[in-house]
Amino acid sequence: MAGTSILARCAFLLSLSFLALKPAHADPGTEAASFLDIPVGGRAAALGASYSALATDAYAPIWNPAGLGFLDSTQVAGMHLSYLETISYEFASFVQPVSQNGAVGVAVQYLSPGDIPSTDLGGSSIGTFSGHYGAYSLAYGQKLGEQVSIGASGKMLEAKIGQTSGTAFAGDLGSLYAPFSNLRLGAVISNIGSKLAFFDQKDALPSNARLGFLYQPLKQLSVTAEGVYRFTGLASFHTGFEWMPAPLVSLRAGYRTDTTKGLSALAGFTTGVGLHVWGQEFDYAWVPLGDLGNTQYFSLILRFGSPRGHSNNLQGLERSAKPETSAFTPHLAPLEGSL
Repeated sequence: MAGTSILARCAFLLSLSFLALKPAHADPGTEAASFLDIPVGGRAAALGASYSALATDAYAPIWNPAGLGFLDSTQVAGMHLSYLETISYEFASFVQPVSQNGAVGVAVQYLSPGDIPSTDLGGSSIGTFSGHYGAYSLAYGQKLGEQVSIGASGKMLEAKIGQTSGTAFAGDLGSLYAPFSNLRLGAVISNIGSKLAFFDQKDALPSNARLGFLYQPLKQLSVTAEGVYRFTGLASFHTGFEWMPAPLVSLRAGYRTDTTKGLSALAGFTTGVGLHVWGQEFDYAWVPLGDLGNTQYFSLILRFGSPRGHSNNLQGLERSAKPETSAFTPHLAPLEGSL
């Protein structure tokens, strides 16, 4: 039975080792819960995972809790990711303004590799087993003045296979700064906390620091870029652009360098589309991973109530439907010279 447990453990961890497609030159086994590196949200995935300066919506608890300080409405988000083989990844969040300058959010991330074949020491099949990773977050963001916000989140992580489970606790710290009407900067430190104890080993979480920016040279065009430094010593660059040829549609594309090591250059490419109706948003992203296959994101953001007031240079960047405009107002309002 002990041998069976070892084989099951190896199969389970092997199936999850590809989840975030960590760079091939990283030391295997040095990080746990690498599913946290998988982008959350179709828009973020399509933009090459460069979203830290954009996260003023229901994805803020995961991407940058400081974005909650500029949240414009009550929102609910959901995502389904069809990943490699039988792996699926689900996400849900709820964010709520609690004052003119602050908001709270909760989020759930749940990843399942599906049923995994199990064998005994002789290699004979003894059925299947299942497991999962989960992360449960609580976040708060606060606006300081008109151009700056800060935020923090706490999360509990769990890993389970059969009757064996492990837990860890971590937190994120973030900030947003908008010095000009068409520019926003974001800085985040993620997954700082305890090691994940699973079976007889403890592994560090995928901690990292991110610095991103959003620039809008034209009313219909947004450009994002983000540098990521992992605490294991690895660095990567993410970038993307979003173009709105019509009020109802956003076309997106991006590129990230951390998924190309050991794979083809195509593995860094991302693309997708967003549809915007009555202030609601549906996003789709296609992310090829070279010889490993393709992944597809489906996500949705629902907004409730009238947008609360925003002033100065962040207003044009907020994703809301103005009550005085058409019901088909795009989610990304044009940046104006004076806000």
